[in-house]
Amino acid sequence: MKTKILRLAVIGFMAGIVFMGCQNTEEKNSQQPNESMVETKPDSQAVQTSYSDEWQSFKSTSEQKIQDNENSITAFKEKMKKSGTKMKAKYNKEVANLEGTNRAMKKKLEEYKNDGKSAWEDFKTGFNKDMDKLGKAVKDLTSDND
Repeated sequence: MKTKILRLAVIGFMAGIVFMGCQNTEEKNSQQPNESMVETKPDSQAVQTSYSDEWQSFKSTSEQKIQDNENSITAFKEKMKKSGTKMKAKYNKEVANLEGTNRAMKKKLEEYKNDGKSAWEDFKTGFNKDMDKLGKAVKDLTSDND
């Protein structure tokens, strides 16, 4: 589990470096003194491609996190089957709540529509915050019993 999280963090970090590296090159090119001072609008197709790539990366990372949560919950449920009825009664409600939240996050990700850059940034920030809360709750539940 820790290696998966570490692997996802490294992949995200590398993607961020690549993305930031591309931006820095564009900024350096625009600051050359020999260029004319005419402003040009960014090519909408290039912006759309960049956004599309970012969305696909975000979506695949989020889907992987959701799948990891599902796997952890399933493993925990299997562990609960082997334990006594006290433990089952204690954790059944929590497990059901986490499963519902995980399904809601999956649905939210599938139903997202492109409503512009600011809406995308808001969605991404809120979704990441909710995913972090859910991931922590799943981790806390599964590690409490270990």
